[in-house]
Amino acid sequence: MTMRRWHRWLALPAGLFLAFVALTGTLLHLDMMRLGQHPPGSDTGPLPPVQPIPDDAQLATMITRLADAARRDPSVKVQSLQINLAGPAVTLVAGAGGPPGSPQIKLVAASGRRIVDPPPPADFHYILQDLHAGYFFGWPGRILSVLCGISLLVLALTGLQMWWDMRRGRRSKSLFWK
Repeated sequence: MTMRRWHRWLALPAGLFLAFVALTGTLLHLDMMRLGQHPPGSDTGPLPPVQPIPDDAQLATMITRLADAARRDPSVKVQSLQINLAGPAVTLVAGAGGPPGSPQIKLVAASGRRIVDPPPPADFHYILQDLHAGYFFGWPGRILSVLCGISLLVLALTGLQMWWDMRRGRRSKSLFWK
């Protein structure tokens, strides 16, 4: 099969894949703008200050506060306790220790005030992310995504090769847009 034929056969599926990735990427950005979020890594400022390690008496008070809050909320099955020293204040977390989004209790260590996390973005956003990355279709989706990526590379290389051959045959050696 000639280079031109390979180029033509790969162009349609690669173009459809590229259009799908562009569409889902655009929808992801629009959804992030709608939710008032920033792309990951774009709003990283200086690292938060690290608080000093509390002494034994402070630790005992923190554990007591966290245990009391956990007993008052039976919906959270506490399997782990965490003390977070990063940030403007020491925070305490009690929860099941599961994946992000698992039920947990967060407190400000000094006051015992409960911290309520903002709600996660709409499920639509996660569906778009899974579609964009190819995770929505499982392993076949990932394999298809990799194959389409390879076909885009082949398209780029065959297009470059055809352009080079065409350029060699021309009298004028300048670029075509000049």
